[in-house]
Amino acid sequence: MLVACCGLMACHRKAVEVSNDPAPDVQREGHVVTVPEKSPLRGRLVLDTARSEPVRRNLSAPAAIEPDPQRFTRLFPPVAGKVARLHVQLGDAVTNGQVLATLHAPEFMQAQGDFLKARSALSVARRQLERQKDLFEHKIAAAREVEQAQSDFDSAQSTLDSASARLRAYGLDPDKDPLGQPLRLCAPMTGRVVELAAGLGEFRNDNNAPLMTIADLSTVWLTASVQEKDVRFVVKGEEVRAVLPAYPGETFTGTVAAVGDLLDPETRVIKVRVVMANPQGRLKPGMFATVNLVDFPENLVTVPTTAVMEAGGTTVVYEQTAPWRFEPREVTLGAHQGDRIVILKGLAAGTTILAKEGVLLQQ
Repeated sequence: MLVACCGLMACHRKAVEVSNDPAPDVQREGHVVTVPEKSPLRGRLVLDTARSEPVRRNLSAPAAIEPDPQRFTRLFPPVAGKVARLHVQLGDAVTNGQVLATLHAPEFMQAQGDFLKARSALSVARRQLERQKDLFEHKIAAAREVEQAQSDFDSAQSTLDSASARLRAYGLDPDKDPLGQPLRLCAPMTGRVVELAAGLGEFRNDNNAPLMTIADLSTVWLTASVQEKDVRFVVKGEEVRAVLPAYPGETFTGTVAAVGDLLDPETRVIKVRVVMANPQGRLKPGMFATVNLVDFPENLVTVPTTAVMEAGGTTVVYEQTAPWRFEPREVTLGAHQGDRIVILKGLAAGTTILAKEGVLLQQ
């Protein structure tokens, strides 16, 4: 009898224990999580909406300082010759037309000699033509002799014009400059000597090797490599900012002058030229920089930062697919916008999401 009573009491206690078990916090069906009606989590979970809103984005791209091609020139010797004098040194400021170097060039001296001969021949031909015309007027010379004299004069004039043009190509004006001088190489633009590759007394016979380089670096180019996906945001004439490792903490501004027409098939970038003022010459060609295009508005999906969490090595946001029924969505994140974060991929605007305490659904 006592044994039977003990057995009944044990069964009663077990029944009471079973009946007092709390309801589960969540119910799982694969990746889907349901929060039951009597779950205490309903009082802790906070819902929100993924919304589309204008977001100010800042586009960055690597860049490098380059000289403006229209303000950059190399000085080549037009003929072989010996460097007789260098009138400037590395770093000197020069003006347009200033003599930079003097060469003793046999070919140039020969060109001057040819000009003198041609000028003398033209003078003889002119006198001969005038004499034949005078004789013809006095009926002493025949018309064909005048014609021959005219032909000789025209030929001499052509030869002189050719010799004169040759000297002008060397930078010598035979109508103004004295003849018999060595070849003078003059600055084609105002700027500064940024490279000097010639030495006094050196004989130069390679017309493809520059003696020096002149550049006007008061304005430089900043060439940025913009990714294909971001090209649509770059507009000619817009202002950009740039930072350089050479000058930490400083920001330089410029204007987009040109957006390239060709896409690099390997790197998938397009070159963007930015014009930057450089009055103090601090921006040196070859320096690296990072270009930050002025931020622009774009409608993007955002959620509270507290809605984002890690699950199984991926970034997810829990979407409410039915009342108190949630499913994790893998998302791609963008930039932070205050207490919200941009969702670039994986979630649509208007979706109801779990904004806080989502980690409780992972337990």
